[in-house]
Amino acid sequence: MGRPATPSGLTKQGLLFRRVLLRWHGKHGRADLPWRRRRSPYRTLVSEFMLQQTQVDRVVTKFTAFIERFPTVRALAAASPGEVLRAWRGLGYNARAIRLHKVAEAVVAEHGARVPQATSALRALPGIGAYTAAAIRAFGYDLEDAPLDVNLKRVLRRVFWGAEPSTATSAELSALALALVPRAGSYDWNSALMDLGAAICTARAPKCASCPVRTICSAAPLDVAALERTRRARSPRRKAVPFALTSRYARGRIVDRLRDLPPGARISLLDLHRDLRDALANRRIAELRELVSALHAEGLVVLQDGSVCLP
Repeated sequence: MGRPATPSGLTKQGLLFRRVLLRWHGKHGRADLPWRRRRSPYRTLVSEFMLQQTQVDRVVTKFTAFIERFPTVRALAAASPGEVLRAWRGLGYNARAIRLHKVAEAVVAEHGARVPQATSALRALPGIGAYTAAAIRAFGYDLEDAPLDVNLKRVLRRVFWGAEPSTATSAELSALALALVPRAGSYDWNSALMDLGAAICTARAPKCASCPVRTICSAAPLDVAALERTRRARSPRRKAVPFALTSRYARGRIVDRLRDLPPGARISLLDLHRDLRDALANRRIAELRELVSALHAEGLVVLQDGSVCLP
């Protein structure tokens, strides 16, 4: 098979892939997602932070409520971190809420409350990496960029390099992703790729029989059983620790308990330990103090004189 992209542009396979996928997306794309029904750079920023390590279905209702509470980047920046954490309830990974709040503050202070377009300016914001910057440019501004996450890398590897594991390098994937972006319609194209990876070309159970690009794909039809064997070989199964015994679970319960307090109210570590004794499987007070101290260092709580509250 020839290279998917050449110095002068896409190969025939690449051009056909783009045309067929865009046609499919026009009929089957997830146009009902709230950050797609009404688009703006700010709404894209919020949705991208929420979607990190969280499934789309879980984000949909939380996104709508969050935007109603903080309809603009200026409103978000003006809120306290505690208010943002309360609105974030149910999404998990609470540090994302604090990072999003810091981004909003920086956008107001440094860019007049307008989310910047330039990659360099976006990357200079706290907590914005290469993927999020590209996503804001592509989805928020419809600029030619390619937000390339693990799901899109999987799709491109399969279509252009064949069955997994692939020989494609990160540089080759990035070059191809950028070459595929149309001069007009970056938003539609990147949305189409996202939807193909989410609905059809999934990691463990790709639906090759119903895939719109199956006749173009170098890997189709994929052997699902072989995919699972490869996955197990690359990631040997380890004895899983029950989620209720993890630090992540304990941290979430601590923040949730503080969310239940009236704004500005504090609770002693002793009372917090008592309230969470059953939820945290009778962890010792010393363990709770360590968890709270770590949350304090990350800006998620305020610990002072033996009592704690949201920031």
